[in-house]
Amino acid sequence: SHTTHTHNTRHTTTGSRETSTRTTKREEEKVGVTVTTQQALKMGHGGRNEALDEEMTIGVMALQGSYQCHAKVLIGLDNKILTREIREIAELDGIDGLILPGGESSAMGVLESELDTPSAGIFTHVKRLIEQGLPVYGTCAGLILLCNQALGQKSGGQPLIGGLDATVCRNFFGSQVQSFELPLKAVGFDTDFPAVFIRAPAILRLGKEATSLASVSAKPCKQAHRLVHEYIAEAQQPPSKKQKNSTEKKEQNDSVDVIVAAKQNNILVTSFHPELTNDTRWHQLFISMCKEHKTCRDI
Repeated sequence: SHTTHTHNTRHTTTGSRETSTRTTKREEEKVGVTVTTQQALKMGHGGRNEALDEEMTIGVMALQGSYQCHAKVLIGLDNKILTREIREIAELDGIDGLILPGGESSAMGVLESELDTPSAGIFTHVKRLIEQGLPVYGTCAGLILLCNQALGQKSGGQPLIGGLDATVCRNFFGSQVQSFELPLKAVGFDTDFPAVFIRAPAILRLGKEATSLASVSAKPCKQAHRLVHEYIAEAQQPPSKKQKNSTEKKEQNDSVDVIVAAKQNNILVTSFHPELTNDTRWHQLFISMCKEHKTCRDI
């Protein structure tokens, strides 16, 4: 992957894309997370949550993608965390949280929708569990699956789990060869996070119930450019034909503000791959969410 080298808040990748990251005090206040979650966010690089009082089982969807990397991170954080690879509906029973890993979201959808596979219909059951309060964390492809609306789907569309009031653009940042790493500012993090983007999506719209935890200003890749700007134009006041023509060339050089990490109640998503770094803060945050859910459920 292409690594970004920088010494300030402006970041330029080795390709033509230029990105910047930012977070504000208002965003910190909007998160509305509990003390335990804030503690997880505030922990330094590679730190640990407060030790768990009892065992907790976190499932990792194992239809396809980087599920083994997530399991390895979770096990390394606390010896009371049990992980379970989820491929069938019955395996969802009794879990305290669920991770949807990066990979190929359309491939996961195909496996889920094939009637003669053990995973047939599993998305419907996951959606029901999310509605019941189960914490879920989606990275990259997992983020796409958790959004209510996705742009850039293949012909015929793809199954989505939904739950996050957001519109996402698949492969916003480009193909595999356009992968990169970016020091990212995130709400509640005391230092930048080394975010690894691989064929990454980006959130173009986030609902009022959700909170942005990290955002960047970036140029969409060539394949996503027209789709992104058409969506933005439709979401805004419809411009006159003259205005549209006058801004076409300008749009080609403009970056777009997009969200790459967000939280809505029991749903956490990131466009990037924390499981591929040595920084465990996003997984710590998710463990905190799972612990809260388990505590409230057991009362």
